[in-house]
Amino acid sequence: MHVLITAVGHRTEHWTDLFALLADRPELTLTVVVADVSAQTDRTLRTLARQRPGLHYRRLPHLLGEGLTGHMASVLFRPYELHRAVPRRPDVLHIIGEAAYLSTWQVLRMRRERWPGLPTTLYAAQNIVMRFPTPFPQLERRAFDAVSHAFPITPAALGVLRAKGYHGPATFVPLGVDRARFTPAQAPPRARPFTVGFVGRLEPHKGIVDLLRAAELADVDLLAVGRGSLAHQLTNATAERPGRVRLHDWVDHDRLPELLRRMDVLVLPSTEVVQRNVLPWVGIPLREQFGRVLVEAMACGVPVVGSDVGEIPYIIGPAGLTCPAGDAPALAQRLIRLRDDVTLRDRLRRLGLRRASEFGWDRAADIMCEIWQRSPQRDRGNDRVGHSASRPAMAGTSGADAEGAERR
Repeated sequence: MHVLITAVGHRTEHWTDLFALLADRPELTLTVVVADVSAQTDRTLRTLARQRPGLHYRRLPHLLGEGLTGHMASVLFRPYELHRAVPRRPDVLHIIGEAAYLSTWQVLRMRRERWPGLPTTLYAAQNIVMRFPTPFPQLERRAFDAVSHAFPITPAALGVLRAKGYHGPATFVPLGVDRARFTPAQAPPRARPFTVGFVGRLEPHKGIVDLLRAAELADVDLLAVGRGSLAHQLTNATAERPGRVRLHDWVDHDRLPELLRRMDVLVLPSTEVVQRNVLPWVGIPLREQFGRVLVEAMACGVPVVGSDVGEIPYIIGPAGLTCPAGDAPALAQRLIRLRDDVTLRDRLRRLGLRRASEFGWDRAADIMCEIWQRSPQRDRGNDRVGHSASRPAMAGTSGADAEGAERR
């Protein structure tokens, strides 16, 4: 089976682990077409393509782009290059991108012109019902008409799909973790000060200022891994608390587990913000859609603490602690509690390992392959099925009983 996967945007590094697992399956051949991805993602995918004969990789030139507008929704493939990148009809098309993205519209237009009726699956992570100006709602509805099966990453993402009018089949496929790479330390750590960790973009909506304040209030060490506009805040903190605050540059996924194992707790203190850098008159609420680093930390046996924003409480579940977003003293109290209660840390470590096992990329690959392999070839002359109409079932799931499969 030949699967065409398209993806755009700078924050696509985590998909490379899934692509590697899919490419290792003898029954699959992958063509991965991307645009406007980070240099790190490009290097990783080029390496994967050299190592795996069944993976074909193309990085295409793009129009507009995330760096210009601040949002992945604006990325467009250069049209001629997109058509040339996929010379033959695939068996399945999988789009990593929301229904309203310009790149999604572009890929679906190519599908309609070249491969009418091609089974198509769509990633969905949006966890807020946002109403965009014309033409984005129209693009969204067209995407819902064309998609055979949706892959929401959380229950909230499913709710947004339903609220916006997608009534077709859907199956939860959460973002995953490579459980062969993210593993607990083999030996107990050497004696060290209690260390709080952060991994991610050093931006205001990640709660960086609250994290610095909480670490100071709790009198704990802080190890932050990442880059961003607030890096200077960390640099200033390293001078104010020498030896207690460390800033580490972003690292490849191969080196991240080692850094996670140096932490006694990982914190994701995100807040909700409104983005206005795409269209100044349109405010776009930004709320954590997943919090993948929480799963990676749990897989490494590191307890986690997160704010109560977006999908963070759902991802943590019973395996960690949460606190009100923007409340540095409350976060400090959680850190003190973990620092002083070894029994609690051990319990959360065990619960976290169990929770992380539910988010393995191997499980995601199994679900996706099952649905792709059972996908029917839709009538090539009927490429505009109304999104309230009956759709052919995929993987034994119809629009009417989608919720049952979504709980797998």
